Amino acid sequence: MQSRLIAASVLVCALAAFAGGILFEHYVGADAVMDWAGLRDAWFMHQSRSAGDRKAASLPVVAGAAAERTMVAFVFGQSNAGNGGESAGPPHPGVFEFYRGHLYEARDPLLGATGDGGSIWLRFAGKAVASGAYDRVILVPFAFGPSTVARFAPGGSLNAGLLATIADARANGLRFTHLLWEQGEADAMAKTPGPVYREKFNAMLASIRREGVAAPIFVARATRCAKVRPSGEIGDAQRSLVDPPAGVLAGPDLDRLGLADRYDGCHFSTEGLDRAADLWLDAIGTERGPPPPR
Repeated sequence: MQSRLIAASVLVCALAAFAGGILFEHYVGADAVMDWAGLRDAWFMHQSRSAGDRKAASLPVVAGAAAERTMVAFVFGQSNAGNGGESAGPPHPGVFEFYRGHLYEARDPLLGATGDGGSIWLRFAGKAVASGAYDRVILVPFAFGPSTVARFAPGGSLNAGLLATIADARANGLRFTHLLWEQGEADAMAKTPGPVYREKFNAMLASIRREGVAAPIFVARATRCAKVRPSGEIGDAQRSLVDPPAGVLAGPDLDRLGLADRYDGCHFSTEGLDRAADLWLDAIGTERGPPPPR
């Protein structure tokens, strides 16, 4: 009897966390609801997402010029950096994803992120290979629903998982070339002060650098979601983070993509996903930044 009560309680908590995440993402932004979403994300992090529909892959050891034509991108943030998009993108030869010690041919939804829809990154990576700039792209995703920047910083509920994901990739021989950060909508909803956003972002980045990751980080301007207008304060904070000598570069301005590119007012439509991928490709193409040390 007691075990049934415990199981029922766990189920109720999981359903409440899921519903809370949806409410926060689309409508309210209350701190209490965000805490419920955090419980859902904690559950996701400690479960293995099924890779049964994935094709395992292995890459030859590459060096010299071939290594320069391999992108290894840590793609992270909240739902628009995850699988929150309207539709899955097409798989593309040369595009892979790394998840929990294994490499797979990439497909949506990406394994290391919440959501069951499509991602920007599969489209972005396919375009990067098709452009001829890269022979292959390896995506390492870490994206969680309605997450504020504080949750990624030391002391936040996602920081340990973030660092573990990075350490796992490095232990398996991956050398990051790009860090692509797309987050800010939750902080716009929560009305996080700009100085607090900068403080938490810099603390998160410092924790990543301590793991030995020197790759440049590209910071998107991303504050638009549902009924919340784009936040000038968070957008200005994101822009003020740019510091090329420190390897912090400007990502795309995703607030340019309005309601016509968002199927639910917040997450990208099929057309919006393609446009966002193009904006990301333009951003890293024009500002590649200093290469990480070998």
